[in-house]
Amino acid sequence: MSITNTLQATVAAAALALSIAHTPAAAQDSGAFAAAMGETKGFMSLPKPWKFRNLIKDGTLTIGTTGSSPPRTFIDPATSKLTGSYVDLFSKLGEDLGLKVEFVQLEWAGILPGLAANRFDLACDGASWTPERLSSDQFLLTAPTAVNATVAITRKDTGIKSFADAKTAELGGVRGENYFEGAKKALPDAPATEFPGMQESLMGLQNDQVKLVAMNLSNALTVLDSAPNKDELALVGPALQVFPQGLCVNPKESDLLVAINTLLGNYRADGTLKTFVTKYGGSAAEVDMLGRIGY
Repeated sequence: MSITNTLQATVAAAALALSIAHTPAAAQDSGAFAAAMGETKGFMSLPKPWKFRNLIKDGTLTIGTTGSSPPRTFIDPATSKLTGSYVDLFSKLGEDLGLKVEFVQLEWAGILPGLAANRFDLACDGASWTPERLSSDQFLLTAPTAVNATVAITRKDTGIKSFADAKTAELGGVRGENYFEGAKKALPDAPATEFPGMQESLMGLQNDQVKLVAMNLSNALTVLDSAPNKDELALVGPALQVFPQGLCVNPKESDLLVAINTLLGNYRADGTLKTFVTKYGGSAAEVDMLGRIGY
């Protein structure tokens, strides 16, 4: 079984534990209900135009992003422009909300504080759900856009094949990322080095500053597929955590949260979300698994 299939199976098994089993009678009712409704592509009775009370700039959707989390957000070396699956998603949201889109690029450590400081309307290239984030008054989390997992990347010459092999190995990760924090808790005896971004952490791995780098599964699969030194790298698992991920909304903009959740539901129903994710080499599984947790 390939690395991708193995890790996707891990995500699937964990997500399945969250699903609700239907009784035969309920299944029959669901089939009759669906037949009566016919084919649906989402909720189309939308405001035209949408009205928002607290945008940072009137007529503009200001978005904070790292630009360093491929395949979701990254700088295209051919054009030097911000691109990626979530750049497309943010742009589509702006278009359907009737707003001009303005991106602000910064390190992950500044994203959530930036929302709390009223610098952005929308942010995050996929923030994992945690009890602290779900209850935070510093930002609002949207409905999930993906199911993801905490894994790590190492060099093959380290001999590390699992997190159990890495008990005291030097651990790296991006400052403030949930995956890095989770790996530090799982490896309390491992010296930890934080980096400002994923590329810097991978450089630290290449230079033997660290022995493994914690990241999410989506990023890890992209690195193993496209990094210049990909043949020297290996995945570290099994996944430490499996979690939904969503976008982050300014805490003063609950009306924007409702609008974005409505559109995300439509993009999920009509396949737009999956199209964006797979366009840049992302795994369709991260979207498909949303059904296992009720989305």
